[in-house]
Amino acid sequence: FGWLCDERPQLLRKEDSIIYEIHVRDFTISDDSGIDKNIRGKYLGLAEEGTTYKDKKRKITVKTGIDHLKELGITHIHLLPVFDFGSVDERKSNKKGNRNWGYDPKNYNAPEGSYSSDPYDPISRIIELREMIKILHKNGIRVVMDVVYNHMQETRSLDNIVSAYYFRTDYRGRFTNGSGCGNEIATERPMVRRFIIDSIKHWLKDYNIDGLRFDLMELIDIDTMKEIVKVSKEIDDSILIYGEPWKGGESVLSNGTYKGSQRGEEFSIFNDTFRDFIRGNNSPSYGFVNGNQHDGATAWSIIEGLKGSINTLTYNPRESINYVDAHDNYTLWDQIEKSLTPGIKEKDYRKIKDENIFDNHLVRRNILALAIILTAQGIPFIQGGAEILRTKNGDHNSYKSPDNINAIFWRYKAKYIEVFNYIKGLIEIRKNFKAFRLDKREELNNLEISFLNGEENVGVIKWHFKNLNIIEENINDLIVVYNGTSIDDYDINQYMPVSKNGKWNIIADFNKAGVEVIKTVKTSEVPKMKSYSIIILYS
Repeated sequence: FGWLCDERPQLLRKEDSIIYEIHVRDFTISDDSGIDKNIRGKYLGLAEEGTTYKDKKRKITVKTGIDHLKELGITHIHLLPVFDFGSVDERKSNKKGNRNWGYDPKNYNAPEGSYSSDPYDPISRIIELREMIKILHKNGIRVVMDVVYNHMQETRSLDNIVSAYYFRTDYRGRFTNGSGCGNEIATERPMVRRFIIDSIKHWLKDYNIDGLRFDLMELIDIDTMKEIVKVSKEIDDSILIYGEPWKGGESVLSNGTYKGSQRGEEFSIFNDTFRDFIRGNNSPSYGFVNGNQHDGATAWSIIEGLKGSINTLTYNPRESINYVDAHDNYTLWDQIEKSLTPGIKEKDYRKIKDENIFDNHLVRRNILALAIILTAQGIPFIQGGAEILRTKNGDHNSYKSPDNINAIFWRYKAKYIEVFNYIKGLIEIRKNFKAFRLDKREELNNLEISFLNGEENVGVIKWHFKNLNIIEENINDLIVVYNGTSIDDYDINQYMPVSKNGKWNIIADFNKAGVEVIKTVKTSEVPKMKSYSIIILYS
């Protein structure tokens, strides 16, 4: 009802986007979600408004589901696949173990039935997906669809159209396997490209999808990607296009969409280089927030990422999707904890014993990692639950793991409400300061932005935006300091310039963030910083 009146929420500039990645089932399935038990794990569950979780012990009630998204302040949700995928038996969607992320396409142009209330009825999945999108739009939240035009669960459906045309083969006629899933779609062939373009038009026009995230984008030829951008802009110039600039194995494709090929082409890529410098690679190794603070290259690489990677990877900052975790690999919490305690056992993940949650250095490291991407140029991307210290108990490949691993448990929002409020505050800061959302490299070069690192410790980065009254009303200077070291009571006064009125307004410190001023101090009286923390000040 009311679908024809559905409108996309306003998005003035793509740099204003803040993406939040979720899986329909994971986000709504837990019994503490407050969502009607009959629609948990369904499209309609994600569409239910007014849901809460009440923590009797802490005497606190927190918002869940769609109200949580609205409270947090994100602009887009990125949905893991909602097209028809083959790994789940739709008729037994509530059966234990019958779940999957969905990266095994069966039918590109129909919604997945296991998320509908009646998978036997082909109409219900259409109506309910539209209802979910309509309610999200009504609440000011745009919807990104995860698309997988690089392989299929099986080749039969397309082979029945034209045998051996839709998939790449080697000189012996065998399917090539650049996806790592047994086949790869030949996007460079005219009618394959046409099929993909028509499919994309279908989702953008018939479901009012606001963005597309491409899986294994290096298996899609760059000419097809350019055509996708062109078509999406014709439908709505604000539609986001981004994806993974890599592949899953060797491919015969020579002009794939690899890292760097997006420069100036109006689509974005996941910046895994920036990710790795922030928190280490997927092994996991160390990064700026979890131990590698004495590596000068790491500090300067953080600086490059903060500037939208305009000197190494991008033409304009918005081409960089800045993230520290996603559905693949460890959650941010598990990544940091695993890197610092390699022998940790599953049952021991996320045992926080400190009475004041911000006294826990692991909590501060998690917040610092998210603070970096939320204050960097480009588009921030958050995995659902990172704002409440989500753990998967060390499961780094949970694509078919049970709900007790993958579900978001809302009781942890109540338990870690201070962390949620902090991330909410950082999002609020990002939305209110244009300095964090510049859209052209020329803006970065024209503004007086400088980085200062204490010579004795390259793990402390100071970012100074000068003469901001060009773009910010009644603000001259904005300073962000990132302490990626184990040094507590780090004195930054020696690096603080004298403000025009002799005072600085602090809006973020180690345990609070938001647009409201926490404290106004003289230039020489800026508080010392805790280890693994951030401070934001303006004058």
